Amino acid sequence: MKTQVIIEKDSKKIISSYFSYGKNHDFKILKNSKTKFLSETTILVDLGYQGIQNIHKNVLLPKRKSKDIFRN
Repeated sequence: MKTQVIIEKDSKKIISSYFSYGKNHDFKILKNSKTKFLSETTILVDLGYQGIQNIHKNVLLPKRKSKDIFRN
């Protein structure tokens, strides 16, 4: 079972929760939950939500680390 919890940053209140069984990608769980965000809402997510920037403009997504082992 995987759980997705959406929390409002300032109040720290739970806005939404969604449960999924089996192996599901985090972004797929979000899409299946049909959670909607206001366009002006900034969303902070981890790398499991890659692709969310295609459906919502205000997303803070960390950058992937380079796999180039010879790069400093």
